[in-house]
Amino acid sequence: MPVTHGESESVRGVVLAGGESSRFGAEGDDKALAGVGSEPVLGRIVAVLARVTDRRPVVAVRTPEQRARYADALRDGEVAFVRDDPEYEGPLAGIVGAAAAVGDPWLFCCGCDMPLLDERAVSWLLARLDRDRPAIDGGRVDAVAIEHPDGTLNPLHAVYRREPVASLHRLLPRTAGPRALLAGLESVHTVSPASVPDDVPLDRSTSNVNTRRQLESVREEFTRS
Repeated sequence: MPVTHGESESVRGVVLAGGESSRFGAEGDDKALAGVGSEPVLGRIVAVLARVTDRRPVVAVRTPEQRARYADALRDGEVAFVRDDPEYEGPLAGIVGAAAAVGDPWLFCCGCDMPLLDERAVSWLLARLDRDRPAIDGGRVDAVAIEHPDGTLNPLHAVYRREPVASLHRLLPRTAGPRALLAGLESVHTVSPASVPDDVPLDRSTSNVNTRRQLESVREEFTRS
């Protein structure tokens, strides 16, 4: 079921897929296309985001070759593609590129290597935009992010207001990561994992795979379930 919101009623899911999978395995291997269950990781993520937002997700890529490869792996019309912003590197390039290319006021951004992304966790996080609004100073928030016990924020299972992200264009260093983006926004509403209900699998949803060993653990979990 798609989440319904007030101010946040238009949320676009964004999958950041411009990386090179350098830690995943042999040259040419692509973790976004690795199979989990009956479909590639990217396909599972896209399906979750489409259900939660009731909109066609966006996949941010760096090269035409990536776009062609992912388009072949997905159903026709399942996603829209945008290009990473060439002024940045890494995931930040995809977030900024998506902010410049789409018109939706909110973006839920996640990595292409999160096979356990969970509809309940994404829906719960998006609902913070409205349900926690009295706790947000000034009634406005530029992002909603999960705060880890060590005080760091998770920038790749997070919600961003598109407009302030676009306005930071060219203001961050080329090699800045997405945490620098969160630090540059005026109002970031943080969510403690301790506040998450027991039936919302946040840890599962935020986990990612960078190596084949991690992928095999995920595959084993799917086999048992």
